[in-house]
Amino acid sequence: MSKAQAFLDEVQSAFEACEQRDAEAAVALKESQAREAEARRDEAAAKQDEAEAKACEADAIAREEEAHRQEAPFKAAQEEVDAALADVKAQEDARNKRTEELKKLSEEGEGVVQQNKAKNELAQHLGEDPLPLRKAKITLEAALKKAEKARAPFEAATKEAQTARALAESARAAAEKSARQAEDARGIAEEATRKSGEAKAAAASAVAEAEKRLEEAEAYLEEAKKRLPEGQIWWLDKELQERRKYLPKSKGGLDKK
Repeated sequence: MSKAQAFLDEVQSAFEACEQRDAEAAVALKESQAREAEARRDEAAAKQDEAEAKACEADAIAREEEAHRQEAPFKAAQEEVDAALADVKAQEDARNKRTEELKKLSEEGEGVVQQNKAKNELAQHLGEDPLPLRKAKITLEAALKKAEKARAPFEAATKEAQTARALAESARAAAEKSARQAEDARGIAEEATRKSGEAKAAAASAVAEAEKRLEEAEAYLEEAKKRLPEGQIWWLDKELQERRKYLPKSKGGLDKK
C-alpha cells in the first residue's frame, strides 16, 4: 500500500510540474512566433522603404546631372560676357592712352600751333566715346542680358536638384539604418523562437516521461490489487480515482467536479 501510494504521489507531482511547464512553454512559443512574424513584416517594410529611398536618391542624382547639363548655355553666355568685358577694357585702355598723349601734346607740343591743335583734338576726343568703344559697350550689355537669362533656370534647377539629393541621401541613410535594425530584431526574434521551441520540446519530453511513470504506476497497482484484501482494494481504487482528478484528461484524468 505504501509503495502504491508513493507511485500515485510521484505521478501526480510529475504531471502537475510537467503540465505547467508544457503550458508555459506553449504560451512562450506562441508569443515568440508572433514576435518573429511581426519582426519579419517590419523587416520587409524597412527593406521596401530602403529600396524606395535608393530609387529616390538615384532620381535626385539624375536631376542634378540634368541641371549640370543646363550649365552649358550659361557658361557659353558667361564666356561672351568675359570676351565683351575684355574688349571694353581694351578700348578704354586705348582711349585713355590717346587722352594722355593729347594732354601731353597740348602742354608740351612744339609750338603754339601744335599745342592748340592737340587741345582741339583732346576736346573732341573727350566729348564722346569712339565708335569701337561704343560698339564694345553695346556688345557687353547684350552679353550680360543673355548671361542673366541663362543664369536663372540653371541656378534654380541646380539648387532644387541639390536640395532633393541632400534629402534623398538623408532618407536613404535613415532607411538603411531602419533596415539594419529590423534585420537585427528579426534575428533576435528567431533566436527567441528557437529557444522557445527547445523549451516546448523539453516540456513535451517531461510529459512523455510522466506518462511512462503513470503506466508503470497503474501496472503496479493492478498487480498490487491481486495481493491486497478487498477493503484495501476498494480504498486503492478510490484513491486512484481521486488522484486521476489531478492528471490531464488526455492521459486518463477525471473531471475535478
